[in-house]
Amino acid sequence: MNSVATTKTSQITNEMLATKGQRLANYLIDLVIHNIINVVPLLFAWILYEFFGNADLSIWLDSLDSVVDFFISYVIIVIYYMIMESITGRSLGKYVTNTKVLMADGTQPEPYAIFIRSISRLIPFNAFSFLGNLPKGWHDTLSKTVVVDIKKYNQEREMASSINEIGMES
Repeated sequence: MNSVATTKTSQITNEMLATKGQRLANYLIDLVIHNIINVVPLLFAWILYEFFGNADLSIWLDSLDSVVDFFISYVIIVIYYMIMESITGRSLGKYVTNTKVLMADGTQPEPYAIFIRSISRLIPFNAFSFLGNLPKGWHDTLSKTVVVDIKKYNQEREMASSINEIGMES
Protein backbone atom coordinates (compact mmCIF):
# COMPACT_ATOMS: atom_id res chain seq x y z
CA MET A 1 0.00 0.00 0.00
CA ASN A 2 1.81 3.14 -1.21
CA SER A 3 -0.57 5.83 -0.10
CA VAL A 4 -0.64 7.21 3.37
CA ALA A 5 -4.11 7.47 4.86
CA THR A 6 -4.38 10.36 7.25
CA THR A 7 -8.06 10.62 8.01
CA LYS A 8 -7.24 10.73 11.71
CA THR A 9 -4.31 12.29 13.41
CA SER A 10 -1.66 9.97 14.71
CA GLN A 11 1.47 10.44 16.72
CA ILE A 12 4.54 10.37 14.50
CA THR A 13 7.31 8.46 16.22
CA ASN A 14 11.03 8.67 15.47
CA GLU A 15 10.84 5.13 14.06
CA MET A 16 8.49 6.36 11.31
CA LEU A 17 10.81 9.14 10.17
CA ALA A 18 12.75 8.83 6.95
CA THR A 19 16.38 7.94 7.53
CA LYS A 20 19.28 10.30 6.96
CA GLY A 21 20.15 8.21 3.90
CA GLN A 22 16.65 8.65 2.48
CA ARG A 23 16.78 12.38 3.20
CA LEU A 24 20.18 12.67 1.49
CA ALA A 25 18.86 10.74 -1.52
CA ASN A 26 15.80 13.06 -1.64
CA TYR A 27 18.11 16.07 -1.65
CA LEU A 28 20.42 14.73 -4.36
CA ILE A 29 17.60 13.59 -6.65
CA ASP A 30 15.77 16.89 -6.26
CA LEU A 31 19.03 18.78 -6.85
CA VAL A 32 19.34 17.04 -10.23
CA ILE A 33 15.72 17.98 -10.99
CA HIS A 34 16.40 21.63 -10.01
CA ASN A 35 19.38 21.72 -12.34
CA ILE A 36 17.35 20.26 -15.18
CA ILE A 37 14.56 22.79 -14.60
CA ASN A 38 17.09 25.63 -14.49
CA VAL A 39 18.45 24.56 -17.89
CA VAL A 40 15.00 24.70 -19.55
CA PRO A 41 15.13 28.47 -20.28
CA LEU A 42 18.56 28.02 -21.88
CA LEU A 43 17.26 25.14 -23.97
CA PHE A 44 14.24 27.19 -24.97
CA ALA A 45 16.51 30.11 -25.96
CA TRP A 46 18.66 27.78 -28.05
CA ILE A 47 15.57 26.36 -29.83
CA LEU A 48 14.32 29.89 -30.57
CA TYR A 49 17.68 30.84 -31.98
CA GLU A 50 18.26 27.67 -34.01
CA PHE A 51 14.81 27.39 -35.55
CA PHE A 52 13.70 31.00 -35.74
CA GLY A 53 16.94 32.98 -35.72
CA ASN A 54 15.73 34.91 -32.67
CA ALA A 55 18.62 35.49 -30.29
CA ASP A 56 16.82 37.99 -28.02
CA LEU A 57 16.15 35.50 -25.22
CA SER A 58 19.73 34.19 -25.37
CA ILE A 59 21.12 37.70 -25.21
CA TRP A 60 18.85 38.56 -22.27
CA LEU A 61 19.80 35.36 -20.38
CA ASP A 62 23.49 36.06 -20.96
CA SER A 63 23.07 39.61 -19.66
CA LEU A 64 21.63 38.54 -16.28
CA ASP A 65 23.97 39.22 -13.40
CA SER A 66 24.71 36.45 -10.90
CA VAL A 67 22.39 37.88 -8.21
CA VAL A 68 19.38 37.84 -10.54
CA ASP A 69 20.33 34.37 -11.79
CA PHE A 70 20.64 33.17 -8.19
CA PHE A 71 17.23 34.69 -7.31
CA ILE A 72 15.55 33.06 -10.33
CA SER A 73 17.04 29.68 -9.34
CA TYR A 74 15.66 30.06 -5.80
CA VAL A 75 12.22 31.00 -7.10
CA ILE A 76 12.25 27.90 -9.29
CA ILE A 77 13.19 25.73 -6.30
CA VAL A 78 10.39 27.18 -4.16
CA ILE A 79 7.83 26.74 -6.95
CA TYR A 80 8.97 23.15 -7.55
CA TYR A 81 8.51 22.17 -3.90
CA MET A 82 5.28 24.16 -3.54
CA ILE A 83 3.69 22.38 -6.48
CA MET A 84 4.96 18.88 -5.76
CA GLU A 85 4.52 18.80 -1.99
CA SER A 86 1.20 20.69 -1.97
CA ILE A 87 -0.40 18.29 -4.42
CA THR A 88 1.14 14.97 -3.42
CA GLY A 89 3.19 15.57 -0.26
CA ARG A 90 6.14 14.29 -2.24
CA SER A 91 8.89 15.66 -4.44
CA LEU A 92 10.36 13.44 -7.15
CA GLY A 93 13.13 12.47 -4.72
CA LYS A 94 10.51 11.41 -2.17
CA TYR A 95 8.78 9.26 -4.79
CA VAL A 96 12.03 7.43 -5.43
CA THR A 97 12.76 6.89 -1.71
CA ASN A 98 9.12 6.13 -0.80
CA THR A 99 8.89 8.97 1.70
CA LYS A 100 6.28 11.66 2.27
CA VAL A 101 5.81 15.00 4.03
CA LEU A 102 3.21 15.11 6.81
CA MET A 103 2.39 17.47 9.63
CA ALA A 104 3.79 16.33 12.97
CA ASP A 105 0.33 15.00 13.93
CA GLY A 106 0.11 12.81 10.81
CA THR A 107 -2.28 15.00 8.82
CA GLN A 108 -1.69 16.23 5.29
CA PRO A 109 0.30 19.47 5.29
CA GLU A 110 -1.59 22.68 4.69
CA PRO A 111 -0.40 24.88 1.80
CA TYR A 112 0.91 27.44 4.31
CA ALA A 113 3.12 24.79 5.95
CA ILE A 114 4.45 23.74 2.54
CA PHE A 115 5.16 27.41 1.75
CA ILE A 116 7.10 27.85 5.01
CA ARG A 117 8.89 24.56 4.35
CA SER A 118 9.82 25.59 0.81
CA ILE A 119 11.03 29.07 1.76
CA SER A 120 12.97 27.67 4.75
CA ARG A 121 15.05 25.52 2.41
CA LEU A 122 16.72 28.73 1.28
CA ILE A 123 18.27 29.34 4.70
CA PRO A 124 22.03 29.24 4.28
CA PHE A 125 23.50 26.06 5.77
CA ASN A 126 20.07 24.36 6.02
CA ALA A 127 21.76 21.16 4.85
CA PHE A 128 23.93 21.18 7.99
CA SER A 129 20.81 21.04 10.16
CA PHE A 130 20.68 17.31 9.41
CA LEU A 131 23.89 16.65 11.31
CA GLY A 132 22.01 16.18 14.60
CA ASN A 133 20.68 12.88 15.91
CA LEU A 134 17.31 13.03 14.18
CA PRO A 135 16.97 13.27 10.40
CA LYS A 136 15.12 16.59 10.63
CA GLY A 137 16.15 19.82 8.98
CA TRP A 138 15.36 23.38 9.87
CA HIS A 139 12.79 23.45 7.07
CA ASP A 140 10.99 20.59 8.87
CA THR A 141 11.13 22.26 12.27
CA LEU A 142 10.05 25.71 11.09
CA SER A 143 7.08 24.33 9.15
CA LYS A 144 6.16 21.79 11.86
CA THR A 145 6.36 18.99 9.30
CA VAL A 146 8.09 15.63 9.20
CA VAL A 147 9.21 13.33 6.43
CA VAL A 148 8.15 9.75 7.03
CA ASP A 149 9.09 6.47 5.45
CA ILE A 150 5.70 5.47 4.02
CA LYS A 151 6.21 1.74 4.64
CA LYS A 152 7.19 2.24 8.31
CA TYR A 153 4.41 4.80 8.79
CA ASN A 154 1.74 2.46 7.42
CA GLN A 155 3.06 -0.49 9.46
CA GLU A 156 2.93 1.52 12.68
CA ARG A 157 -0.59 2.77 11.90
CA GLU A 158 -1.81 -0.75 11.08
CA MET A 159 -0.27 -2.10 14.29
CA ALA A 160 -1.88 0.67 16.36
CA SER A 161 -5.22 0.05 14.65
CA SER A 162 -4.97 -3.69 15.33
CA ILE A 163 -4.18 -3.06 18.99
CA ASN A 164 -7.14 -0.68 19.25
CA GLU A 165 -9.42 -3.28 17.66
CA ILE A 166 -8.25 -5.92 20.14
CA GLY A 167 -8.92 -3.52 23.01
CA MET A 168 -12.46 -2.88 21.73
CA GLU A 169 -13.26 -6.59 21.48
CA SER A 170 -12.53 -7.21 25.15
